Amino acid sequence: MNKDEILKKSRSENLGQPDEREAMLLANASKVGMTVGGVLSMVMVMLSKVFDTPVLGLSAWSIYFAMFGSRCAYQYRKTKESSWLIKSVIGSGAALAFFICLIVLELKK
Repeated sequence: MNKDEILKKSRSENLGQPDEREAMLLANASKVGMTVGGVLSMVMVMLSKVFDTPVLGLSAWSIYFAMFGSRCAYQYRKTKESSWLIKSVIGSGAALAFFICLIVLELKK
C-alpha cells in the first residue's frame, strides 16, 4: 500500500472527524471563550456593585460556572480523568448555588 492509498483510507475512515489541528484549535478556542466569559462575569459583578443590582452579578456567575462545569464534564466523559470530574462537580455546584441565591434574592422582593 503506497502513501496515497493510506492517506485516502485514513480520510475515508475519519470522515466528519476534526483533524489534529482542528481539534487543537477548538480546545484553544474553548479556553479563550472561557477566559472572556470569566472577564465579562467580573465586569458584570463590578457593575452590579456600582448600580446596586446584585442580581446582575449572580446571574453572570451562574452562567459562567454552568459553562465551566459543563466543559469539565465533557472533558471527563472523554478522558475519564478524575480531576475533570472534580472540576465539573465544583463548577456545576457553584452554578447551582449562584442560581439559588438569585432566585432567593428575587423572591425576597
